[in-house]
Amino acid sequence: MFAQLICRDRTEKEINELYEVIGALCQRESVQIEDKIEQVEISVCPQGKVVIKEKDNEMDLFANTRHAGAGFHAFVVDFFKDIQEEVPGKYDLIDDLQYADDEDFDKLQATYEDELDYLRGLLKKEEKMRSKNYMYDETFFLPMEKDHEISTAIGYIDIEEFTNLSQQDLVDSFYVWHNWDKDARFYKNAALTLLAKEGVSTYTFMNEMTEKFAHEICDYIELAYEKDEKMPLPLQEYHQLISILGREDKIESGVFMEQEVSQYRLKEVYHLFENAKVVALGTCERSYDPVSLSMNLMAPYENMDQWSWLMQASLEPMILLNKEELQKQPIKQVEKKEVQMLDWQEENCSVLEAILKEGENTLYFHVVMAKPEFMNYLKTCIEQSGFQEEE
Repeated sequence: MFAQLICRDRTEKEINELYEVIGALCQRESVQIEDKIEQVEISVCPQGKVVIKEKDNEMDLFANTRHAGAGFHAFVVDFFKDIQEEVPGKYDLIDDLQYADDEDFDKLQATYEDELDYLRGLLKKEEKMRSKNYMYDETFFLPMEKDHEISTAIGYIDIEEFTNLSQQDLVDSFYVWHNWDKDARFYKNAALTLLAKEGVSTYTFMNEMTEKFAHEICDYIELAYEKDEKMPLPLQEYHQLISILGREDKIESGVFMEQEVSQYRLKEVYHLFENAKVVALGTCERSYDPVSLSMNLMAPYENMDQWSWLMQASLEPMILLNKEELQKQPIKQVEKKEVQMLDWQEENCSVLEAILKEGENTLYFHVVMAKPEFMNYLKTCIEQSGFQEEE
């Protein structure tokens, strides 16, 4: 499920003209456009973006529409057609669902609903499927699996309940934008998806991105309320966030949701790195060190002066300070994994190093913590870590 627009045979001047038109269209549609150096990204909704890349004398616009819904797919195709109308030239418009040909939105919706029915069957029958990323367009983490539950873009659902969900409820559990318009349901689903994927609650001011997402969540909830004041919304989370952000309360008499709102990142998740999955709090601040080839996870903090622990994980042993002594430690069998650990106390901190082997894969850990009280927790995180199953 994708849509692609290839703009062929363009001079540098014509490429710049295309960017000007795309920027104007983004402003008209109230969507964000951002230069990411290697590519330009248009963020349309929490599960849908358009990626723009240049190669030689071509501009390529591409959108994976599988996770956002029929409304996003239709939006992208219409957006691409607007570009074609505004700027003359040679184009290839590719739409694997053929919506660009017939513009039959009912048929498009039916295609997405059939896809969900197929996914429902897979998730019910194949347990391995539940450990894969079947719900996000892109992500650096995955929710940890729970017995007898399915993780969706807006929270965990009991398998039995999931099996018996109505078509509408199933659509709402996976698609942000399934209808034609950006109606109240769209804005509500956008808020719930961002809460699940990006919500960090009290750690809102940890960095620019966490603060940005907190504001977006509030914006979506307020827009849903404007569209339908009677629609149940995640108002408990809304009021918590506006208090942290210092925003004006624009929803004084809304309806609170009865069901629990999931925020995966407030608990432990799998942080994805190469083919590894490292268990730690989802609120950790993540970075990559190209020198040591390691993923670094810093414990969440409410202010820059707060420091608890830092975990490094790498497929290379260079991050280890005490490799020889570590390799002498007893091997602990944890399911299909073999784990060796070594910890020691330094003057101002505690240190933990570990080797985790699973099949032919090996993962190395170097952890520094402000206090030894975090030691048992971080050892458990390492033991729960592992590797993604090959396709």
